[in-house]
Formats: sequence, C-alpha cells, structure tokens
Amino acid sequence: MAPPAVDAFPEAPAPVEAGGKPERSSQTLTRALDILDAVRGGPISLPDLERQLGLSRSTAHRLATALVERRLLSHDPRKGYRLGPRLMDLGFLAHEATDLATVAQPTLDAISQRTDDATNLAIRDGDDVVYIARSASRRRVVVRHRIGDRNRIADTALGRALLLDAPSDVWTEYFPLEELKPAIEDRFTRHVDAEGDRICCIASPIRGASGAIVAALSLSSIPQYMTSERLEQAGRYVIEGADAISRQLGWGWKI
Repeated sequence: MAPPAVDAFPEAPAPVEAGGKPERSSQTLTRALDILDAVRGGPISLPDLERQLGLSRSTAHRLATALVERRLLSHDPRKGYRLGPRLMDLGFLAHEATDLATVAQPTLDAISQRTDDATNLAIRDGDDVVYIARSASRRRVVVRHRIGDRNRIADTALGRALLLDAPSDVWTEYFPLEELKPAIEDRFTRHVDAEGDRICCIASPIRGASGAIVAALSLSSIPQYMTSERLEQAGRYVIEGADAISRQLGWGWKI
C-alpha cells in the first residue's frame, strides 16, 4: 500500500498570538472538532473526510488517529470512523451537571427586571404544569406562584407552550385546534384567566439538546399593563429568554 500523501509544501512556522500561544494549536483543535462534526451523521471513510473538510491525507489521518486514541472516535476498517464512547460519557456527565432551574434563574430575573412582571419556569407532569423556578413581579399587583405549585395544563399559557410539538389530537384534548397554528407561528402562547384579576400570561417553549420541549418560560401581568403593543414586546422577551435557556441546555449546538 502506498504511503499517505503529504502536503506539497512544508507549512510555514505558526504565527504567535498575544501571550505567546501559536495559532496552529487552535487550528488543529478546530480541525479535530470539524472531524467530530462530520461524523455526526454516521460512519465516514478517511477519503470522504479529506474531501469534505479539505484536508490532506496525512492531516486527516493524524487527527482521526488521535481522536480514536482518546475514544472520541471509533474506527471500523470496513465502514470508517464514527463517534466514540467517550463522547457518550461526556454527554451523560454534561446532562447530569445541568440543573434546569439553576440554568434558567438568571434569565427569569433579567426578564422580570426589564419588564417589572413576574416570570415562571414550569415542566409538564401529566395533566398539570409544575412551577420549578420563578422571579417575582415588581408591580403593585403581584402575580405569584410558589415553586412546587401546580396548575392544570388547560388553564395556562405554559401548558400551551409545553404542548406546541404535540400531535393535533393531543392538543385538542386541552385546547381548541384553531389556537395551534397561530401559536406555532408566533412562537409564544397566550392565556387570560377568566376570573379574578384576569391575569394575562404568555409563554414560550424551552428545548433540550435533542430539540424536544422540556420546559416552558412564562411572563404574567394584568390587563392594564398588557396592551397589544406591549404584548408583542413581552412576547419577544419571552421567546429570546426561552431560546437562551435552550441553548444553555444544548439546543441548536453542533459538536
């Protein structure tokens, strides 16, 4: 078998960044991460890695071999390279280390401080939503839920947000079908209590690394503070906040 091809010209000495660290180190790391990303879709051969990433045979082989040695890749002589068991270990560790309420609390506080309204984080438990984090309203009329409180899915914007990905037959167990399409398009849901202070609530789903909805974030206020213009503005805050928490949980990230 012929030896692996080498680059036609030797590389120039790596430039040195401020602090004395060579740029080549960061380039090598970036290329290794590109290889992991390329293997996400399934086994890939060394020639395909070269073509896909624009690497020489020697560079692709050197990096892939190093990743195999660290168990970040596995190699099958017939099928090529695939993701290795160490990545699964790291994924489980990251998942266990991520506490949803702890991750979300700074975002809840930031939205409440910006709007003066109450914010809540909830998860689904059967036919209920369960509040697992909150930030209090700064207004005279206080909208308050305690951590651990429950509410029926059908009575909340949070419940609507938690079910945005559900099949239509599941959605219609709780809500009118005509509410589903606008909620998906707006990316936030709405609910107004029929009794008492007629609390207005808007909510947006939070997604985990797999893309599945794992929780929802809401903002609650009273009608006098929730004009049509402010509803749209608050909706943007809720969407941005839910997306920020989702990204911290791994949603939308590549390896």
